[in-house]
Amino acid sequence: MKSTVETVIEQIIEAAFAEKSAREKHLFRASLHNLVRLARTEQIMEIKSSVRALTGAVAANTHGRKARVNHVLHDMETAGLRQQQFEFAQNDEKGAGFSPAKAKSRGVTK
Repeated sequence: MKSTVETVIEQIIEAAFAEKSAREKHLFRASLHNLVRLARTEQIMEIKSSVRALTGAVAANTHGRKARVNHVLHDMETAGLRQQQFEFAQNDEKGAGFSPAKAKSRGVTK
């Protein structure tokens, strides 16, 4: 069963392109479907904007801020771990890195 939008599009195509080729009808049909999708998307964006205005933008922005802060904190932790790995790798290259054998030879125990 065709939706109302598809039925209206078919009626417009038949009225406007009765003598046109199948290719031209197909292109026009695709253009109309894309136009309908765009209109729906714009309508949803307007509804979301209205809801934000009615419920208060502060509540919506708070969640976004928390997400950004958590993302930045995660990046900082990851960068810190990478820095430690880098430092240990450099120390290992110089022979100063930790190894259980070196610890035992120095008398270090847990």
